[in-house]
Amino acid sequence: MLRSAASLALVLFVLFANLASGLHFYLRDGEQQCFLEELPQGFFVTGTYKTEEWREADKRYVENPAITVVMTADDNTAVHRVMNQKGTHQGKFSFTAGSAGEHTICVQAQGAQAGGWLSSSIVKFTLDITIGEADDGGRSAIEKIKDISLKIKVLNAQLEEIKTEQKYQRERELEFDAATSSIKRRVIYWAFIQLGIVGAVCYWQLHHLRRFFEAKKLV
Repeated sequence: MLRSAASLALVLFVLFANLASGLHFYLRDGEQQCFLEELPQGFFVTGTYKTEEWREADKRYVENPAITVVMTADDNTAVHRVMNQKGTHQGKFSFTAGSAGEHTICVQAQGAQAGGWLSSSIVKFTLDITIGEADDGGRSAIEKIKDISLKIKVLNAQLEEIKTEQKYQRERELEFDAATSSIKRRVIYWAFIQLGIVGAVCYWQLHHLRRFFEAKKLV
C-alpha cells in the first residue's frame, strides 16, 4: 500500500511538473520504477540521470560505477516502445513522442555481477527531464540552412555586381585618361601649328614690307 502511494505521488509529481523537471526517488537493486508522462505528438524529450548507492559505513549516498541503468519509454497510445537503452551509473537519454498521449517511462538500477556490493542496497535515482519543441525531422534546420544559403547567394550576386561595376568604372577611367591624353596632344600640336602659321604670316608681311620700302626707295 505504501509503495502504491509512493508510485502515485511520483506520477502526480511528473504530470504537474514544468517542462524542465527534476526529481529523485529510491530503488533497490533490480527494482523497476515506472511513471507516466503526458506528451504532445512529436515532442522531443531529453534528460539526464544519476545513481548513488547508500553506503552504510559512510552513512551517505556515494557513486558506484558498477551500477548499470536500464531505461525504457513506451507510447501507450500506439503501443510502441520509443526508447530502450542501457547505460552506466549516470548518463543521458532522449526520445521522440510518437503520438499524443501518455508515455510510460521506466527505470531500473542493476548492481554488479556476483560479488558486487549492490545486493540489497538502496539506490538514490536522480532524474532530470526536459521536454523540448516538436521534432520535425530536421526540417526547420534544413529551412534555416536554405535561408542562409539563399542569403549567401544574394550577397555573392551583389558582390559580383559590385565587382562588375568597379571593372566598368576602371575601364571608363582608362578610356577617359586615354581621351584626355589624346586631347592634350592635339592641343599641343594645334598650338605649334598656330605658332607656325603666325610666324609664317609675320615673315611674309615683313618680307613684303621690305620689298615695298625698297621699291619706293625708302630704305
